[in-house]
Amino acid sequence: MAEQLWAGLYCPRLALDSAWQAIEVNRPTAVHYGQGEQVRILQVNTKAQAGGVQPGQTLASALAILPTLHTRPRQPAQERMALEQLASCAYTHSHQVVLCPPDGLLLEIGGSRRLRGGLKPLLDELQSSIAALGFSIRIGLAPFPATAQLFSRLGLKALDQSKALRKLHALTPRQLALEPAWLRSLEGCGLERLDQVLALPTSERARRFGPGLNDYLSQISGCAQATPATWQPAPRFQLRLELPQATAQTQALMFACKRALTSLQHWLEVRDHGLTRLDIGLEREDQGPALSTHVALSRTGFDHRRLLELIDLKLGALTLPAAIQALTFRADSTATHRPPQADLFSGHNRGDAWPALLDRLRSRIDNQDLVGITDCPDHRPEKAWAWTLPGENARQATICSQPRPSWLLPTPRPCRSDRLELIDGPERIESGWWDGQDCRRDYWTAIDNNGLKLWVFEEFKPRSGWFIHGIFE
Repeated sequence: MAEQLWAGLYCPRLALDSAWQAIEVNRPTAVHYGQGEQVRILQVNTKAQAGGVQPGQTLASALAILPTLHTRPRQPAQERMALEQLASCAYTHSHQVVLCPPDGLLLEIGGSRRLRGGLKPLLDELQSSIAALGFSIRIGLAPFPATAQLFSRLGLKALDQSKALRKLHALTPRQLALEPAWLRSLEGCGLERLDQVLALPTSERARRFGPGLNDYLSQISGCAQATPATWQPAPRFQLRLELPQATAQTQALMFACKRALTSLQHWLEVRDHGLTRLDIGLEREDQGPALSTHVALSRTGFDHRRLLELIDLKLGALTLPAAIQALTFRADSTATHRPPQADLFSGHNRGDAWPALLDRLRSRIDNQDLVGITDCPDHRPEKAWAWTLPGENARQATICSQPRPSWLLPTPRPCRSDRLELIDGPERIESGWWDGQDCRRDYWTAIDNNGLKLWVFEEFKPRSGWFIHGIFE
């Protein structure tokens, strides 16, 4: 059995990244908290920091230093949803994912690093996939969950227990992210490193600092290895992205859709499902009725580029009565994913062209105006077909070895048999007794005076006479 190796993911700017996730940020941004005159800056991006804005400053001071600063209030609900997105992304690399609110998570990668070609490719892929969602992370490695969580905040990595303990013992009390009361007591006792704290007898530490400190030290040292509760992906995909600034521009909305599709892709991967339908809601700034649209796929799967194209067509067809302040995404119509078959020699999936065309047509026009034809199991030619939605599977048709014309008249037209040259037939069709439309006919292939090849029949029931039913090419 492979030894456990835990990766701790720490998102140092989760509040900032989640607040500005829905747009492409190329300006100084920040997140603030508090009320009234006590509003202070919580987190800033690099451009704001370069302009002199620092966390802890009052909002008024920050705006005085950098008037071009764009700031938003902290959104705890967005942060929780962002942590779920990170967990879904991490779940594609490990089935053991643990949420560590408010800004971190853990995943066990000891059993999956070989499947990814080694530790470095795994971590690189993990980092890049999370960056595609709009988040920056710091990764720590350790054999124990609590140690990995601590190391993620410090950017430390240790692949075995001895190295983890050496790095752990060299840490100062302030690096341990201790409770303020513990930190004051340890510094008051002159303890500058963790190894000095661990050198004290357990009973002495409990007497001086309380039993809680011993429990924490046991966890990060690997002595008390409690199994943390693992996270499971939700049965339905739901995501709400609030725009920092309401807009009616399709380009700005498409950027948010691109981020949402990346998160949706991770959710589909961990559930081994393919997408059939995505519902999109647009919340208006004027609090009017929300707008909605959807994208339906002819073939179950997920193609990021095609979905963006279809969403662009859908949004372009909408008339926005007001600016949009948030977008919601929901996908609960999914099916087990079956990868399409590719051509043996070229590797291209040629069978995907028809579903892609149907998806574009459905996005441009109403689905009710888009119809196809399917076969029906009936010997009567006028009932051997039916209108259907494009892409639906054909029914089991009646197999017939006799030639059939490609063009049937809307209704059979009476004709004179003495003006026809019968060249093939007859073919007896007698059917319909079960639905009250019983018929008995003898079909022939014939040539008229103009040399046109026709499909004609002599009817005996319910009427009698000769009729033209179709024309051959």
